[in-house]
Amino acid sequence: MTDILIPGFDIALTAASGQCFRFNRIGDTRFRVIASSRRLEIEDLGAHRFRPDCDEQTWRSFWHDYFDMDRDYAAVMAAVPEDDMFLREAAAFAGGLRILRQDPWETLIGFIISQRKNLPAIKGCVEALSSRFGSRIDGDTFAFPTPARLAQADIEELRACALGYRAPYIQQTARMAASGLIDLYALKALDDADLQVELMRFPGVGVKVADCVMLFGYSRTSAFPRDVWINRVLDRYYHGESPAPRLGANAGILQQCMFCYIRSL
Repeated sequence: MTDILIPGFDIALTAASGQCFRFNRIGDTRFRVIASSRRLEIEDLGAHRFRPDCDEQTWRSFWHDYFDMDRDYAAVMAAVPEDDMFLREAAAFAGGLRILRQDPWETLIGFIISQRKNLPAIKGCVEALSSRFGSRIDGDTFAFPTPARLAQADIEELRACALGYRAPYIQQTARMAASGLIDLYALKALDDADLQVELMRFPGVGVKVADCVMLFGYSRTSAFPRDVWINRVLDRYYHGESPAPRLGANAGILQQCMFCYIRSL
């Protein structure tokens, strides 16, 4: 495929932002992302130009949407309230971030795993699950396992992937999804409040994990996940109160800017 222009896109920041556990830098300017049985390597050429290793049809049919290229991120950043100085600084720092449009199943399992683990450890667990239970894409690259395949795994096989106390959560969640007890894809029709309630029916899913899955797996950009970093922001800059209500439909995007910025400080 020929080079493509993605105005304002900061691929390094997006890959390191913690929203996706299969998006990694593999060289000074090259990145690899695995999603929905697909593998992409993409090179940052500078000046907002990128070179993906797929054909144009594959880019347009899958990756264009995955990287959320139809959203006007410049307009989102420009709409930050003028009186919110911390958020304006965060938007200036992380304005090139993109909210990836990930698969709900992969996102759900990834964020169940994420509790009390750092990013490298989460990625290690996801890769262990994929190599042990996923189908081969090419070489040593494996797709994330399906609900049916994980539902068949016994608890010791899951614990061998360094899941710890999360192993029963993963097993039970897989069985609920594989049986159709909760159809993750049918949940797309729900409004935000009902979607959050349904996601919290899965074991190990509280408000924070549900909000992460809503934002990164369902593109509900008004979701505003709160972890230790965001709580630190709220305590330090917002008197403990969330600014999400006044940020509206862009709250989740701007939350990610806050998250990346506070970590950089």
